[in-house]
Amino acid sequence: MDKALLEFTERLVPISDFSQGKAGKIFNDVSENNKEYIILKNNQPTAVLLSIKEYKDTQEKVAKLEKLLEKNLIVFIN
Repeated sequence: MDKALLEFTERLVPISDFSQGKAGKIFNDVSENNKEYIILKNNQPTAVLLSIKEYKDTQEKVAKLEKLLEKNLIVFIN
């Protein structure tokens, strides 16, 4: 199996894992190893679990990109 595909499938976590005593391990992995998990409900991707650091970094990048797009749009319009 392709390594990338294997790593992706390891990030998929059924929501039932949280009620089966696996939540602590998952949250530790997120906070200590900066891992991301895709939470499945009824075998469908429902949510993403990521560290606060990764969330903040992503929000900062989005804000910078929005400012850049606004500047470029203003230049393009003028």
